[in-house]
Amino acid sequence: MGQFLSSCTSHFFADDVAAILAGQMGVRFTDQCLDLEKRVKSFLDRLEFYSCLSDQPLNRSKTDALFSARAIGLPKFTISFDSDGGDEIKWKKEYKYLGYIISSKLGWGKLIKDVECKVRKRISLIRSFKLFGCSSPSVRKVLFYSHVLPLFTWIYPVYPLLTRKQQESMCLSLMRRSTFLKLSKLIQIGNILLCY
Repeated sequence: MGQFLSSCTSHFFADDVAAILAGQMGVRFTDQCLDLEKRVKSFLDRLEFYSCLSDQPLNRSKTDALFSARAIGLPKFTISFDSDGGDEIKWKKEYKYLGYIISSKLGWGKLIKDVECKVRKRISLIRSFKLFGCSSPSVRKVLFYSHVLPLFTWIYPVYPLLTRKQQESMCLSLMRRSTFLKLSKLIQIGNILLCY
C-alpha cells in the first residue's frame, strides 16, 4: 500500500482509509491550492489503481475531503474521480474518524463537547433507572462501568494534548465534585478514582 500512496500519510482501520496530503509552506494560497489540486488528482488515480489491483472497491458516495489552512473558507477547486463518470468529492467542515471528531480548525473543542454531552446523557439515563425503581445498585454500577467510564478512559490519551483552558473547562464540567457525589450516591460506589 505504501508504494501506491507514497505521496501522502495514510491510515488504515479495517476498510477505512484516511489520507493526509500536506500543502507547501511559504507560498501564496492560490499557488498552494493549484499544487494541492494536482497532487490530489494523482493521489486519486493511484488510489483507484490500488483498489483495482487489490479487488477492494471504493465507496465513492462516502468519500469526503477536509481542507485545513489558516485561510478562511474552502479551496475553489473540485475533486472528482476520473475513471467512471467523475463522481465529485464533497468538501466537509468536520468528520468522524474512529470516534474522534476532526474539524478544519484541527482543535479538540468539538470532541470535548461531544464527550461531555454523552457523559451527561448516560448519567441522566442511569439516574432515571433509579428514579423509576427498575434497577439495583449493582446494575447501575455495571451500567456506569460499561457506558460512562469508557468515555473517560477513551479521552484520557488526548488529555495532555489539550490546552490548559480546555483541560480546566473539561474538568469543571465533567469532573465536578457535585456530579461525582450524586453519581456515587446513585451507584453506591465509594472506591472509584478518576485521575488526570
